[in-house]
Amino acid sequence: MKKLRQNLKQLFCPLAGILPFKMLRQFANRDLLVINYHSINNADPDPVINKNIYRSVEEFEQDIKFLKKYYRFVSLKEVLEGVAGTRKLGKKCVLLTFDDGLRVVYDKFRPVLIKYDISAAVFINPCFIDNKELHYQRKKNLILHTVTTREVEEKKKHWKTIFAEQEMYSQNFYDNVNSICYKNSSLLNDLSALFKIDIDKYLNRHPIYLSSDQIEKMMEEGFYFGGHSMDHPNYDEISFNEQLRQTLESIEWVSKKYDVNYKVFAFPLREHNIPVELFEAIKGQCDISFGVRGMGPDTINNHLQRVEVESSSMKIEHALKLEYLKYMLRCLVGNRKYRRKNLVK
Repeated sequence: MKKLRQNLKQLFCPLAGILPFKMLRQFANRDLLVINYHSINNADPDPVINKNIYRSVEEFEQDIKFLKKYYRFVSLKEVLEGVAGTRKLGKKCVLLTFDDGLRVVYDKFRPVLIKYDISAAVFINPCFIDNKELHYQRKKNLILHTVTTREVEEKKKHWKTIFAEQEMYSQNFYDNVNSICYKNSSLLNDLSALFKIDIDKYLNRHPIYLSSDQIEKMMEEGFYFGGHSMDHPNYDEISFNEQLRQTLESIEWVSKKYDVNYKVFAFPLREHNIPVELFEAIKGQCDISFGVRGMGPDTINNHLQRVEVESSSMKIEHALKLEYLKYMLRCLVGNRKYRRKNLVK
């Protein structure tokens, strides 16, 4: 699949450079475009995450200028009303969303959005708000980049015992840490204690996530917030019941904490394998949910797919041209809508 995507990209890139943007937009005939962002280039204290390709503040502002030229920015409220059928959104609209509830949204993205009078939706993980906890992948990275080879050797007996309890037998400490996943992420707390890594102190020094005060201020400024699971697991690695719990609890937490009259959710990471049954189970408790599969409709009517341009390293015009081309190709082969599996066949 990865090779196929690379081949398609090589095929479409020359076309994207030649074909006019307005023509592609017109042929694709997609009225609502939803674009998702996460962070800003070189703004994360985690050296691994900081290697990801993100926009600079200046590049993000260029994205905004381009989008303002070709689209009308809409708020989550307008999209909710459009999906509910109580409002007509009109042609060529764009909604911006931000995943993970990172502080960089407040510090870097927000000033640009306010400058251009643009609303956006931010999806948060309640466990991380106010920097009360750190995502397990970030804990892994912190351990891998903090613990020295000398410490590994000195405490070899202790860390081997910790991993043995989970039937992890690699003789290489770093391989063991890399193999930790969500289901056994409690090991990271044991390792942090063993190597005297103070997570609370780290978060106090590097407040990665939004605070409650920042969220409340942004809501007063016209921004919207929704759930993004409680602590950002990979849904492919957890049971159906845990998927359901993570989804509904995060939606409900945001609704009650901030007294909002809407319930929205963005799936963490990829939602390609989320079954129809989960959408049926949250029906009535979630007004709109969001994925990140690209441009085009989903078989679930109130599940909207988003486009990510930040990881492309391309200018937004070129990135969107590619998305339009991929969508039109899917339409040509009869795969216009993103399909979903059932748990019971």
